[in-house]
Amino acid sequence: MSSSFRRDQRIQQVREIRQRRRRHALLHPEYFRRYVAIPTPDGTQSLRDVLQPWQLVDFSTLDPGWAQLAGRATEVDSRAHIQRAYIERPRGHSKTSDMAVQLVWILLAARNPVRGLAAAADRDQASLIHEAVQRLVRANPTLCGDIELVQHWIRNRQTQSKLEIISSDVAGSWGALPDFVICDELCHWEKPDLWYSLLSSAAKKPSCMLTVLTNAGVGRGWQWQVREHAKTSSDWHFSSLEGPQAPWITETWLDEQRALLPEPVYSRLWLNQWQHSDGEFVTLEEAGKCCDNQLSYQPQSRSYGMHVAAIDYAEKHDYTVGCVAHWEGNRIVVDRMDVVVPTPHQPTPVKWVEDWMEEISSNFPNVTFVVDEYQLLGVIQKYEHRANVKRFQFLSGEGNHRLALRLRQLILQQEVCWYPGCGAIPSPTGQRDDLETELASLILRQSTSGRVRIDHRHEAGCHDDRAFALGAACLELSTRSQEVDFLRVTPPSLPGAFDW
Repeated sequence: MSSSFRRDQRIQQVREIRQRRRRHALLHPEYFRRYVAIPTPDGTQSLRDVLQPWQLVDFSTLDPGWAQLAGRATEVDSRAHIQRAYIERPRGHSKTSDMAVQLVWILLAARNPVRGLAAAADRDQASLIHEAVQRLVRANPTLCGDIELVQHWIRNRQTQSKLEIISSDVAGSWGALPDFVICDELCHWEKPDLWYSLLSSAAKKPSCMLTVLTNAGVGRGWQWQVREHAKTSSDWHFSSLEGPQAPWITETWLDEQRALLPEPVYSRLWLNQWQHSDGEFVTLEEAGKCCDNQLSYQPQSRSYGMHVAAIDYAEKHDYTVGCVAHWEGNRIVVDRMDVVVPTPHQPTPVKWVEDWMEEISSNFPNVTFVVDEYQLLGVIQKYEHRANVKRFQFLSGEGNHRLALRLRQLILQQEVCWYPGCGAIPSPTGQRDDLETELASLILRQSTSGRVRIDHRHEAGCHDDRAFALGAACLELSTRSQEVDFLRVTPPSLPGAFDW
């Protein structure tokens, strides 16, 4: 017997084993989990080897319902077919990844074509579902070879079973007749319209599976009512983990999160505890400790190190703020903060920004401007070839996340300081209105993608413009200080203004 013949035999045997495993995996969700591999930083690992007890409870409770939907119910599924689930876990506890396992199985195993909807509040969160399925398919090319992924769809090439991923598309969901519905991070959906639409659509088919995946939320609104109904209804599987239980969430990681986040936000994200309100950004006392009575408003530079000038512009409704700061020793010092308050009859012109940039460039050598690309694109295009202009997207989720965490860290550690009355403006009521009172009025919101952002309360007189300008300057200074060491010291031999 030739070696090539034996090799061909082995190849054929491997193929037959894989085909038998695939057929067996499609018989039931439990069998699928025996064979499926999950991606890890070091490659892949068998899901059944790392499955935690709380994951197994959620999986096994929903298995009969998924098997019935696929037309593969067996005597194993003598238990009640639970078709409604509310699964609440802390961050990092595999909500989306576990759902990807169930979604791939139903798309592969359904004897007749099925259609599902996976809904999220925004595109960022919706993309996480798509990415989780994509990672699972890549880790299991033989088992999941029939799965095809396009931008907003996941489907079975052979059977045409498919999952549509939507975000905030209420109009498109009312006429749907889905066989299964996934509501991801429900506690972050701003309005209940999409939930009402999907809930009513799920009721149109007796075998429709409906699963809510979420972290603990804020307040006692409609999301809380959904939670409490699921908790008390015998028709729902309700699962809520108390605190971090995943072995891959380390104490070091939790300690860092606890240090960076306000206590209410940490409790909600990592302890999975519902909160009455969003987390406060900082207190007035914490902000006040950063005020240095030895400092004063600086019309021009007294330091030859690099300065950063950040601008938050608004024409009509919000303040326009220009903030200049620099490193001095181990702390960031605010040189000046200029605030313009628009009126209904006198909006803030873009010309104010241009004039301010020219003044700052003349009085602060070695200055870098941080400007919002969305608000001031024309200004950037006009001046970026004559000055060092850094584009920053104030509305960007990742940018706001880094800005919020960095600014809060600097304030709590008193590594940023400002002069008394920094950013102060006259108040029609006579109340104090300056940088410190604004910082103390802010809240820290969590987005559907898990990032946090600074926000102001939606009440008259509440703003966040001074905080954003300061945060953008601090973030740029912090980023630059990690790149080069001389930013905090070393004056140039010939200081001078930029040539406009």
